[in-house]
Order: sequence, then C-alpha cells, then structure tokens
Amino acid sequence: MAKPELVNLAGSSFVIPGPTNIGLITRGAEAYLIDSGNDKEAGRKILRLCEEKGLAIRAIISTHSNADHIGGNEYIQTATGCKIYASEGEKPLIEAPGLEASLLWGGMPGAELDNKFFRAAPSRVTEPIEDYGALASEGIDFFPLPGHFLDMIGIMTNDKVFYVADSLFGPKVLEKHRIPFIYDVAAYKDSIRKVRATEADYYVMSHGDVERDIGAVADANLGLVERIEESILDILGDEVNFEVVLKDLCGRFGVELGYGSYALVGSTTRSFLSYLAKEKKIAYRFKEGEMLWKAPADSP
Repeated sequence: MAKPELVNLAGSSFVIPGPTNIGLITRGAEAYLIDSGNDKEAGRKILRLCEEKGLAIRAIISTHSNADHIGGNEYIQTATGCKIYASEGEKPLIEAPGLEASLLWGGMPGAELDNKFFRAAPSRVTEPIEDYGALASEGIDFFPLPGHFLDMIGIMTNDKVFYVADSLFGPKVLEKHRIPFIYDVAAYKDSIRKVRATEADYYVMSHGDVERDIGAVADANLGLVERIEESILDILGDEVNFEVVLKDLCGRFGVELGYGSYALVGSTTRSFLSYLAKEKKIAYRFKEGEMLWKAPADSP
C-alpha cells in the first residue's frame, strides 16, 4: 500500500483509496474505520495517517472476513485497543482467519494458501452486530449485504455515503478478474439489487472507483453473473463432472488458473452449481465414482 491519502466525500465521511478502499468516519477527534487493508503494513500506514490528522481510532467496522479487508485489524487493535464491529456470521473467521482457506478449499488447504492473501492475523471482535441500528445514534447504519461472502455488511452514513464493500466491483476489477468470488449467488444478486435501490450521494466500493450513480455498475455486475450462469448451462448440455465445468468456464472467460485462483474460481463455480440446482435448472447424479452434472432438456 502506497502512502495513504484521506479523501473527503461529504461531511465527516472519507475514503482512503488503495488496493482495498478503506472508509473513515470522523466523530470529533475520533474515527471509525471501515475495514483495515490487506496486511500489517496497511494497518501501520492507516494508523500513522490517522495520527497525523489528529484522529484516534475508536473502532474498526469489518464489512467481512476476507483477508484483504481485515489484514490491518490485529496491528491497529493491538496498538490502540480499539473496538471491532462485525456481523455474527463473519466473526468466527475474523478471530480464526485460517478458516477462510479451509472453506475455499473444502478441506485442509495446501501451503500455497498460507499467505497474507488468504490468512490475516487474528483479531478480536468486541462488538458482534446483533442490531443493525447499533450505531444509529452515531449517524451510522449497517446494511446486510450477503452473497460475496457469508454475512457481509455495508455501511451508510448520515452524509448519505454508502460503503458497499464487495457487493459490487468496479468495471476495471471485473475486467481483470473475469469471474469474481461469489459464495451465495442468489444472495449476491439480491444484494446488488438492494444497493441499486438504495439512494445515496456516494457509493464506495472496496474495489473500484467512488460512484455518484451506481446503476451502470450494478447492471454490469448482474450482467456478468447472468453470463456465467448462461455459460454453465451451455456447458452442461452434456453430462460432465465439476473439473470439466471449471476448465470450460475458465476457457470461455479467459481465466488462467494457479493454486490460489483454482481455490477461488473453483469455489465460485461450485456456488453456481448449487444455485442452479436449487433453481432446478441443472441436476446431478453419481456414476462410477463421479458426480456428474447436466442441464435438464427443458432448461432455458
């Protein structure tokens, strides 16, 4: 992370642009951080920036438990004793970050996933979010935005700045990664629609530019999900196993796989298969030790 810059959006709502955009909300001489960057060094730089601005960090609001969002938590919490807010569903992985790689891999992951991109240092969630209006008196409202991950949240401030976490990705990010990580396809689509329908003056994605009008970005994200669905249904015109689906899907979207991307895109592909099966657009059976998938003849 380069030397961070504090950019005012409106009133007391700020963003610190970076590989993962960090939100910052001031209340007097104190600040709430929204996420903490991807590693200890990011946390160190954010803390130094706040100190230079005369701001004490009151709390970190963790939108979700992916390592690039909580990587600075441990450093900042140890240095300041700040609180950490997180949803009930994300709390376990913030406190035991090794679970993320296990979830992605579906078992004990290899050493290739034992790095800062998949395993942040553990930090303690002092304020599990049971009430989404817990900070309403501070002009901060929590929004459930699951889908990208287990129990992700967004944050709206009284300045009408909406920090939408990874519910949406900017066009450049979609172009770079081609197939974004999605845990729950149905919830992901619902969260995109929720963000699109929520009025705000600024929309801050964790990975993308700050937007004044989120409509086109929301449409691009939904459009990509639909193209992935259509591609899988087309692939499943023949009865094939998971590895064939993954290989063909990556070929269609121009994704080159390594160990980490196999875990991420493979997990996303399984999520799409589960979603399409629940929608009764595809079916599976077991034959000679293989799980085989196929689109029913009447599938659109």
